[in-house]
This record gives sequence, C-alpha cells and structure tokens, in this order.
Amino acid sequence: MKILCVDDEPLMLQMLELSIQEAKPDAEVFAFEDQDELLEEAKKGDCDIAFLDIHMRGMTGVELAKELKKVNPKMNIIFVTGFSEYAGEAMKMHASGYIMKPVTKEKVEEELNDLRFPIIPKENALLKVQCFGNF
Repeated sequence: MKILCVDDEPLMLQMLELSIQEAKPDAEVFAFEDQDELLEEAKKGDCDIAFLDIHMRGMTGVELAKELKKVNPKMNIIFVTGFSEYAGEAMKMHASGYIMKPVTKEKVEEELNDLRFPIIPKENALLKVQCFGNF
C-alpha cells in the first residue's frame, strides 16, 4: 500500500507521517511539504491513499484533491485540518475521510478502516493479458 501525505508545516507533517506509520506499519509512506511534489509522485501511479492538509500556502488541499482525482479517480482522499469550516468542501469532494488536528494513530486507523474505495492487495490483483493480432 502506498500512502502520500502533505502539510506545509514541517512539525505537523512529521506528526502525520508518524501517525500513519504507526497505524499502517506495512505501508509505504511518502511525506511532502510541497503540493507539486506530491502531485508528481501521484502521477507515477500505484497510490492508494492521500492525506492532505486543507489549509496550505499556494494550492489548498481541496485544489490538490481535484488534481489527484484527475490522476486517479479511485484514490482515497483523507483531509487533515485544524479548521472545521472546511468540512463542507471535503464532503463535496466525496472525500474518504476527515481528520481534525492533532493527528493521532487512532484517528488515522479509524479513517483507514472506513475507506470509500477498498484497497485491493497487489497479490490479489487480477492479471490482465492483452495479445496483438493473431498472437
């Protein structure tokens, strides 16, 4: 499982990353302070979940979520914020979850246990074979 997270405040990002790692120790967690870097990583593929701070300098978490949905419409977006007034925007985005800061392992586990799009382990993925012409 590949999880991306972004927060423009280094201490909050560190807390978020640590909470995710504690909740899901077998996951690959990639943390970013820059929204564009997270977006570039998402374009590489295989991203299952993104934890996005909503209130950031530059591109907001909601704007970033819209871009991520273009990359992968089935990506689970979990918004993280200290401002409750953004809950409405998160719901309009059909987000998988919403966490109020401070982030804890328990809050992350709760959201991961109730994802909008189930995560299919790679070992259970179906094999697709496509042939060309008469081959």
